[in-house]
Parts: sequence; C-alpha cells; structure tokens
Amino acid sequence: MLVKILKTNQTTAYITFFIITILFLILKVLGFNEINLNLSHPILYCFSSLFIKNPFLAKSIICILSLLTAMGWNNSLIDRGIFKSVSSMPALFFILFSNVFNISSVWLCVFILLFVLNKLMLCFNLDRPYSLLFESGFLIGIATLINPLCLFFFMVVFVANIIYVNHSWRNFLIPTIGLFVPFFMKWSYGYYFDCLDVFYNFYFGYFKLTFPSFILSFPFLLWYVIMLVLFFFSIKELILWLNMKSLRSRKGFYLLFAYSVCAFITLFFTKNSWNTLLFFVLPFSALISNYFIFIYKRWWYESLFVFIVISTIYLQLSSIL
Repeated sequence: MLVKILKTNQTTAYITFFIITILFLILKVLGFNEINLNLSHPILYCFSSLFIKNPFLAKSIICILSLLTAMGWNNSLIDRGIFKSVSSMPALFFILFSNVFNISSVWLCVFILLFVLNKLMLCFNLDRPYSLLFESGFLIGIATLINPLCLFFFMVVFVANIIYVNHSWRNFLIPTIGLFVPFFMKWSYGYYFDCLDVFYNFYFGYFKLTFPSFILSFPFLLWYVIMLVLFFFSIKELILWLNMKSLRSRKGFYLLFAYSVCAFITLFFTKNSWNTLLFFVLPFSALISNYFIFIYKRWWYESLFVFIVISTIYLQLSSIL
C-alpha cells in the first residue's frame, strides 16, 4: 500500500514521505552513529573538533543535509528527464539508504556532487555548455579539498562531454581550469602562511592503495544481502526497459553508471570503506526507484519495500541496543 501511494504525486504521497523521513531521521539522531571526522584536516579541523564535542549538533546538521540532498536529488531526476512520472521515491530511498552511515566528510561531498550531476545533466543538447562545465569542475575541486577521493569524480565530467555534447577541446579544457581554481586558491593560502608541507602530507597521503574492508556483523550482513539482491533485480529491470526510455533518460543513466565506477574506485583508496559507500547512494537510489516504478506485481514491491525498511531499522537499532 505504501509504495502504491509513493509512486504517485498526490498529497497523501508527500505526507507519507515526510512521516517516514521524520521517523528515520529521529532514529539517526537517537542512534549510535559514530563521528568519523579527521582532526588533522587542514580546512575542517575546527568543525571536526566542534562536532566531536557536540554529537547531537553533528547529527542534527547531517539530518538537515540528508533531507536537502534527498529533495534536491528527487527534483533533479524529474526535472532532467530521468523519470517521466513525478514521485517522491528517489528522495525516500536516499533517506533510507543514507541513514545507516556514520557522520563523516563524505556527507558534504555527496551534497556537492549532487550539484555536479545536476549541472552535467543540464548539458543535454547544448552546443556550448562552458559555464556548466566550468562550475562542475570548480565544485569537484572544492569537494576534493574536503575529501581528496572526490578527485576521481572528475572523470564523470569527461564522460558527460562524450555523452551529452560535441567533442570539442574547449569542453575538456574548461572544466580542467575550473578544477584547478580551488587548488590554486588553497596553494596560495598555504604559500602565504608557510604551511604547504601540511597540505601535501594530508592530501597525497590519501592516495595509497588499500583493500576494501567492511563490518561483518549479522545486522550488516543482512542489510548487505538485501541490498545486493535488490541491486541485481534493479539492473535486470533497467536493461529490459532501457531501450524504451527517452534519449535523455538513457544518457542520464549512462552518466550515473560512470559516477558509480568512480565511486567504486574510491573504495580502494580509503581505510574506512563503510563511509565511502555513501558515494553510491545517489545512483543507487535512482536505480532502485526506477525498479519500483516499473514493476507491476504489487505484492512483490510492497513486500520488498517492507524488507528494506525492516532491515534498515534493524541495522540502526543494533547500534543503539
């Protein structure tokens, strides 16, 4: 019954969405989510120290950021033609999937990458999307200063050039200039205050190959299995329906696939693989929403949604109890 309501754009669908969202955000505030912030970060060390001392403040800010990201992502997918039907499914799945992750700098990076994806999808059928490409490169540069792993997502800009616009050298040079503008500003600050060695040690220290490691307790394993099964069903459904989608929608999913590849690469350059999985939530929520929109067996999608909700709540309650 819930999914059938959420697949529409009626008032009851939005009321249901906000009720479920509020319940999960309350669980996040009350839950025992760890604060994985780096006190040695050359930019955010003051905020890291503040959030570690005030966990309630940190959780409250993350809840607000989560809701803003979910609503922004939902509107972006609909306005950019990825989905034709208006619904709150993408926003709801973003809340469900992201709610289990700890507080880290990845949250802010995902919020910034939302704007990057939105700007890249706006490049569709534009001959000279120079400002959009520059802004995308600039935003990725800012995200990289927050978390160096975001540098890998710059490849998404090049893929967007291949998918959406003409293959002009300007379309590749302009986002590169935008990427280096925040780097130059940061270098100028470090040079003036004689702290370049601190920046070099912090940022280049991230790029060391490591094997991904994940938590293997029963609640996490249950959640992993359900997400994996859901992923395979969604991929199968997307392949079946991809040729029937509009050109803009198909290109949007190609862009999200490129984004997912970049997110997968980041797993091999971090010691905390669990928090890095948060990068996948944007494309994963779009993929799962597409699956729930197109499947017709009501008993199946309602049951599957209940399993997702129960496994997510169980995972969060296991951290409290």
